[in-house]
Amino acid sequence: MTTVLSEFLIRQLASSQATYTRGVEYYQAGLVEHVHYNELYNSYEADVVGTHIYEVEIDIEEDGSLDFSCDCEASYSYPGACKHVVATLLELQERGATFSKQKQTISKKSSLLTEFKSVQKWKQPSLKKKQTLLVEFEVNIMAAGGYFQHMVNYIQLGMKVGENRLYVVKDLYAFLKAVKENRSYAFTNKFAFQPEEHVFKEEDEVVFDLIFRLLAVEEHHTRNTYGHKSTKRHLLIPAVYMHQFLDVLAPQATVLHVDSLTEYKEKLNVSTFEKTDKLFTFTLEQVEDMVELQAHLLPRVLFIDEEFKCVLKEDTVYKLTEEQAKTLEILSKEYEPDEPLDFIPNEQLESFCSEVLPVLSHYGTVEMEERLKEKIDQKPLQASLKIDYEDEELFIDVSFRYGHEVRNPFTTNETETNQTIIVRDVEKEQTILHVLDQFPFEVEGHQLVLSRIDTIVEFLYEHLPQLKPYADIFLTRDAKKLLFQPAATPSVTVDVESESNWLDVTFSIDGISDEEIIDVLRALYNKKKYHRLSNGAYIHLEEEQYTTVSKAVQSLGTSAKDLNKSMNVPLHKAFSLDESQTGLKLSKKIHRLIQDVQSPEFSEWSIPTRLQADLRSYQETGYRWLRTLAKSGLGGILADDMGLGKTLQTITYLQAEKEANTNGKSLIIAPASVIYNWEKEIKRFAPELDVVVIAGVKSERDQARALLEADVWITSYPLMQRDFKAYEEITFESLVLDEAQAIKNEQAKTTKAVRAIKASSRFALSGTPVENRLDELYTLMQTILPGLFGTKKQFRDRSNEEIAKRIRPFILRRLKKDVLKELPEKMESVQYTDLLPEQKKYYLAQVKQLKSDVDNAISTDQFQKKRIEILAGLTKLRQLCCHPRLVVEDDQVESGKLQRLLEYVEEGMEAGQRIVIFSQFTSMLSIIRTEFNERGWEFFYLDGQTPAQERLRLADQFNQGENSLFLVSLKAGGTGLNLTGGDTVILYDTWWNPAIEEQAADRVYRFGQTKNVQVIKLIANGTIEEKILALHEKKKALVDAVIQPGEQQISSLSADEIKELLNF
Repeated sequence: MTTVLSEFLIRQLASSQATYTRGVEYYQAGLVEHVHYNELYNSYEADVVGTHIYEVEIDIEEDGSLDFSCDCEASYSYPGACKHVVATLLELQERGATFSKQKQTISKKSSLLTEFKSVQKWKQPSLKKKQTLLVEFEVNIMAAGGYFQHMVNYIQLGMKVGENRLYVVKDLYAFLKAVKENRSYAFTNKFAFQPEEHVFKEEDEVVFDLIFRLLAVEEHHTRNTYGHKSTKRHLLIPAVYMHQFLDVLAPQATVLHVDSLTEYKEKLNVSTFEKTDKLFTFTLEQVEDMVELQAHLLPRVLFIDEEFKCVLKEDTVYKLTEEQAKTLEILSKEYEPDEPLDFIPNEQLESFCSEVLPVLSHYGTVEMEERLKEKIDQKPLQASLKIDYEDEELFIDVSFRYGHEVRNPFTTNETETNQTIIVRDVEKEQTILHVLDQFPFEVEGHQLVLSRIDTIVEFLYEHLPQLKPYADIFLTRDAKKLLFQPAATPSVTVDVESESNWLDVTFSIDGISDEEIIDVLRALYNKKKYHRLSNGAYIHLEEEQYTTVSKAVQSLGTSAKDLNKSMNVPLHKAFSLDESQTGLKLSKKIHRLIQDVQSPEFSEWSIPTRLQADLRSYQETGYRWLRTLAKSGLGGILADDMGLGKTLQTITYLQAEKEANTNGKSLIIAPASVIYNWEKEIKRFAPELDVVVIAGVKSERDQARALLEADVWITSYPLMQRDFKAYEEITFESLVLDEAQAIKNEQAKTTKAVRAIKASSRFALSGTPVENRLDELYTLMQTILPGLFGTKKQFRDRSNEEIAKRIRPFILRRLKKDVLKELPEKMESVQYTDLLPEQKKYYLAQVKQLKSDVDNAISTDQFQKKRIEILAGLTKLRQLCCHPRLVVEDDQVESGKLQRLLEYVEEGMEAGQRIVIFSQFTSMLSIIRTEFNERGWEFFYLDGQTPAQERLRLADQFNQGENSLFLVSLKAGGTGLNLTGGDTVILYDTWWNPAIEEQAADRVYRFGQTKNVQVIKLIANGTIEEKILALHEKKKALVDAVIQPGEQQISSLSADEIKELLNF
């Protein structure tokens, strides 16, 4: 009786529901090709097109059950049918293929529980403790016969298993299969392996795993069953795999048989092969005018596999190095029992005794007849090099002395028949000659000659020291004159000038005049290897003793022409010096400054007594860091995570300056939206500070600046740009740049205006000091600490590690998760929505048009010219994801994302949630407003047109509990806003820059929040929004290595990245 393939049956065969779904997609896409029925084997074969072309075979067994295979990786890794097999079965179903009707007795078990047991070794709970089974491995090492009787042909592996006594495993394949599939296996009527009751030792399971892998490889190559060349009791392992089993078998209780003759009731020992381990006996005998070499292999020595990776001697297997294996391969090829191994002519005997005999002694004992022994003289080598310099040429005389005999490697030494044979130390001689051979020496008589001065200096400084352990070295006076060695280690002394806050740096190299030190410093600056002094000697500038001076020269960032024995450099350069360097001498004042900046929590600055706030410990640390830098006229970036109180720490610093009677005024520049927030916070926490906001029309701003007695002036970046001339004659005690990413563009007028302001100390406040490119960090630090990174080219040439190290003292960044242990949890999630049919039609039409535009622009080399148009097209795609009405005039079309938003808001309000919704498109916010109004929902609304003071009022009302909804423009509300009254953030659309999204979410999740916060991103499924999420991860690694998670800016997208965004 037959049955047609059903969807139910195919689902049951699939390894998972996800695999079945993917298989359906492959089938519907027409990816199943070349379906063929093989009558001989009663099987179907097909090709399935995927990442590669995969071959699928479906076999119909004699009992009517199905077996299947595929050459994809998933088929080998997981039980059940892969997606390629599922697609093929669906294709066969369509073609009406039939199979014998059976119960589900197919290779894929019908029960998921059974499969999980097999793959993951899940077991039924049991109160009974499982018993550990004993396992004994039996290794039969079988030697080949005849000519290759000293070679191992193969290895048989058998097993015994039991609880208290051991039982022979009579069907090894069946037992291993049962273990792998977590099934029982009966040994006798009295004993059976039960996976619910028994476990194996971990070391035994390691052996099983190795066997499983070996069988899988063998089966894959032979398309046969497990143990295809093995008896039931024994698994045959080719000798080539023996070395893989050594480490895992060695610790086990193992019975070893060699040729079924010898049995060792011990563990199988594994060892590395040492010189004391002998395999042969070698004999040397004089026969007429030559010497005969005989070799005898010791009993019970077998070589395992033809690659000689292992050798067996009695019950020990030795693992051989590549060199040892090569030597044994040579000996094995020449070796024949009872036959001479070689004949050595008398004239070659010295070479043989020097080069071959020491090697043979590593592998066996060497015996020679007495008259031969008397001719051999073995004395230690005394090598010497005599070096002279004359007429710009270096001369070396090399000699090898053995007792009274001297050998010159560049003259011929022949051995006569009755002459004493010198056993030379070839290894040591070759070591010396190898070093010399790396240079273009010419042989003149018995000497070596080197001509070029640069090569001579390199040899004397870098390679001659390598020969000192092997030879006595003698340099003439003229040769010694080429080398310069200072009597003391060169040093760098660093102090600080108390009045000017500049570093005073002094270099010292013993034996070099002050005038010549400048030339040496410039050579170090230019990273030269050698420098010639006026007396003709050469300094090797890469020697370790010059490292301190070299690193100081590079770290100080001074140009070559400005280098001097003593020089003044900006104070921040002290932090670029490596304190661990020998020869670097820092004054106590410098040490204290570095310590206080690197560990501000231990500095002695007290909290200002009249501050109206209680600081957390990390905020006290931030305040002390600001004061330490300010005292020395330095600056930095306070880059704490959003919501950690950068404003409060700054106000604390300003109040401390007031109490210290510095009598200077400070200037705060901030985005226009938060200048009144600064005024409010200062009056709240430091009411003693006289603060004035410079805003309004020009006359009002001039009037505010006339209040010269004010301690703190506050203005915005746009107004600073307009009024920069009004600040030219004023020197501020401190300049504070809030949301300092506003000056990331080096060429912008705002940046230039801010840099023109005179201030003793400059500080930037920014949770995102790098938004898109590392160049922004350079621009910001050029404003805060000019010269820290040198020129822009020097900055770009530095590695991320160098940049991070240089900036580390001047940037203080703490994350919420690290310092606010009591802050409630922030739960982030992504919710996917589907485009509605009409919405999807508009979206796909825009994708098609944009793909065409991009392809045309690339093919005509117009991509850069048309970049703005293409980017505008990408924006349209994102707007269509939000709502088609942002792009097309169609009042009837709806948005799937808007529908989901309205559902979620209604559910959230019923649950008592207070929701803040961000969108970058004010036109989208307008649509949402209309929907909210129609439903009678009360809400607050804020965008870029909302005045600064109105922003504060709306935020205060929301935080006090009024209304449950707040609609906010992403860019307008991303900074300077406290919305801790909310507990849910919905990011309606995805922005290219994830840092902006994080800033928005942190308006709610910040210092002062007491409730758990949920952040939800709404993403249109299968659209550009998914691609943007992936792009964030791809592009953030660069900035992450230096300061914080990075981000991607739309204007820097490459053509390939844009094409990827459109590829669905």
